[in-house]
Amino acid sequence: MSADAIPPGGEGEIKVTLRPRGSHAQIIKRIVVHTDDPVQPAFTLTMMGELLVDVEAAPASVNLREIRVGSRGTGTFDLKLSETTDAKIVSVTLEDTKNFALRRTAGELEGDSSYEVEFRGARQVGTVSTTIEVVTTGEITPKLSIRVSATAVLNLRYQKNIRFTRRAGQLQSRVLRISSREGEAPKIKKVQDPDGLLEIEVLDPQGAMASIRAAVNEAKYAALDDEAKLGVHELIVLTSDEDEPRLELEYQITPESSVPRAGPAAGPVTGPVAGTVPETAAVGSDPHPQ
Repeated sequence: MSADAIPPGGEGEIKVTLRPRGSHAQIIKRIVVHTDDPVQPAFTLTMMGELLVDVEAAPASVNLREIRVGSRGTGTFDLKLSETTDAKIVSVTLEDTKNFALRRTAGELEGDSSYEVEFRGARQVGTVSTTIEVVTTGEITPKLSIRVSATAVLNLRYQKNIRFTRRAGQLQSRVLRISSREGEAPKIKKVQDPDGLLEIEVLDPQGAMASIRAAVNEAKYAALDDEAKLGVHELIVLTSDEDEPRLELEYQITPESSVPRAGPAAGPVTGPVAGTVPETAAVGSDPHPQ
């Protein structure tokens, strides 16, 4: 800015520098300016323009999502030279040739062309990334980088950490949902609760989703000592899925407000105990909310 303060009726200048990333030719950027003006405390400046490039990729990156472990996946992108450039494409090179493969499916190397990226598959869950480097004879875009990523997943979707919360002091039941990315819902063969705190019911499957209703047995929970009430408990679900025949989940139970958190010993307390878990506390987010 040309000045920190602008007097009434005065003018100021805001200089903005754009450092573009990627290969998108069309640019729309917004800047929010905050002031101490009570009438207009903030206003937005919009910059629109076209980035001068020799070549652009569409899409600007290739993201292969939810590829089954052990399976292959493919994605595509196009390279298009600008109408105003005399540049030519010299090379299109894939960095990671161990996990990925690249082939041209249309066009010539020097001009507009289409490509296919193949992910060779992974033996375990996770994301693998690489880069495709495009080299041109252009002065504006001598090199263009295209990011490629592939995420390997197992067949089942489910929440691994569960919290039983309270409403009006009462523990609420939960419905645990296990869905299949491919095919029918997995069969729930058995549900094991080693600590025996839950009352469990396997519900009828719906489409690609299996469901388990779980409720805390208040009497058994009340019999626990304070440390166990705040602890993490295990829940084991045996399924028909070939990738994950055994799901190991964890659950916690929101205690009553009179249960103190573990910590140094303290004297008698007559009011609410500092540091207790509030009734509305919950851990994590449920991808299948009730």
